[in-house]
Amino acid sequence: MGKDTGFIEFEKQAIPRREVRERVQDYGEYDLNYSNSDIRRQASRCMDCGVPFCHMGCPLGNMIPDWNDLVYRDQWRDALGVLHSTNNFPEFTGRICPAPCEDSCVLNEHYTLDPEEKQKKKHSVTIEQVEKHIVERGWQEGWILPQPPQQETGKKIAVIGSGPAGLAAAQQLRRVGHQVTVFEKDDRLGGLLIYGIPDFKLDKIHVQRRIDQMTQEGVEFKTGIEIGKDLKISDLRKTFDALLLAIGAQHTRKLEADGHDLKGVHYAMDYLPQRNREVAGDVLNEEKIIKASGKKAVILGGGFTAADCLGNLNRQGVHPEVCQFELVDMLPRPTPVHEEAKMDSRANILTESLSGSTTGFVKSLNGVKVQWEKGKGMKPLENTRFSVDADLVFLALGFLGPSLEGPLQELNLEMEIRGKHETIQVEKLQQLLKSGQPMYQVRADPNFMTSCDGVFVAGDAKRGASLVVWAIWEGREAARCIDSYLMGESSLPTSPQAEMLA
Repeated sequence: MGKDTGFIEFEKQAIPRREVRERVQDYGEYDLNYSNSDIRRQASRCMDCGVPFCHMGCPLGNMIPDWNDLVYRDQWRDALGVLHSTNNFPEFTGRICPAPCEDSCVLNEHYTLDPEEKQKKKHSVTIEQVEKHIVERGWQEGWILPQPPQQETGKKIAVIGSGPAGLAAAQQLRRVGHQVTVFEKDDRLGGLLIYGIPDFKLDKIHVQRRIDQMTQEGVEFKTGIEIGKDLKISDLRKTFDALLLAIGAQHTRKLEADGHDLKGVHYAMDYLPQRNREVAGDVLNEEKIIKASGKKAVILGGGFTAADCLGNLNRQGVHPEVCQFELVDMLPRPTPVHEEAKMDSRANILTESLSGSTTGFVKSLNGVKVQWEKGKGMKPLENTRFSVDADLVFLALGFLGPSLEGPLQELNLEMEIRGKHETIQVEKLQQLLKSGQPMYQVRADPNFMTSCDGVFVAGDAKRGASLVVWAIWEGREAARCIDSYLMGESSLPTSPQAEMLA
């Protein structure tokens, strides 16, 4: 490394953020940028650890020590090249990835052996922020340009879905000379990057820049086309040499407690797209707008989707005391938006029922604390029942799998029940879902191909709801497999580290 003693000389610097009272007034990104000198100093903390666990902990196999060293040496353009060699969209992961690389950093182990201290403060290199600064420097300097293919193969590929998996696959496939058409059911491209993740975490200009780059590379985009409804999968198979399903996993887990159908109870994926549309300037139906100003809100779920709901509620002027309950034995992961409200966050809470008013609106949530026993599930604890007032209840309970309608139903693909490795046809899975809520995914072989020849799958539809960094990896790997399927071999790169972790 360029500065062998950087990790000794310099402390980890907190991410600069806008003041809470300022940022809750708008939807601008809450993170600020380090100065160039600060980010180089933080990059210099990357130690010569011998075994770079950060590199192995990253699904994409990002060569983190390499670009940290280049940033410290002020060789930004070279750092950008190394970063792009494994990641098509580092401006996405540099903003919204939970950074498993930083959790794996050896510096977390180096500073202290006290487990409480480790839990309280991470000493890792600020990998995610260095990543973001590299790619933003690339855009500012004009180093990021379209990379059209040098020759055409004549092969045509349809990518269904324009989330991070679909975009990564489309870009990789186009760059080796295939004709790629991306079909998106919504009116804007980007999938959950656009209609799931709030602008205060990811400004949509970062997505649009990549769409523009890919368009100039020759990728064709078609919006407002829902495959299975507006266009049959059978018609696509007649036109294209291969298909990639990158349709996500948006079948949400349902709340089954009494009162789940009261007015004021909303699923997160009904609420979040609405907020993003309004921020984008769309005119919404006034009667359908979910208004939160001054209201008491309860969020069920402890993941990133729940946090995204919270951040939006804060910006709508929700009552400052927000409740967030998680069913499992883990407190909701704190994020910057948790600093913006007075939180009542609890783990091991089961919602037993929701009570409503005479007009059909939710007015309170009735819960109980539970204890989890290995192999036996959960049991309610005596004398722990409680009620909290609620004008709004948001359900961020996770996702079961991809929608079974459309392409999956038409092809009647083989599916897998997660955790049991059971194979089941779509038609039988639809019957099973009428009596339960099993988690499932599209079955694929090691080459990302489904049970239907020439039809591939990648992203959340294949692995279950996961992280954007995994979606990008899935898209890149699926592209390599599709290229091999069509051409007999592929020059596209693979990530052995990520393959080992998959």
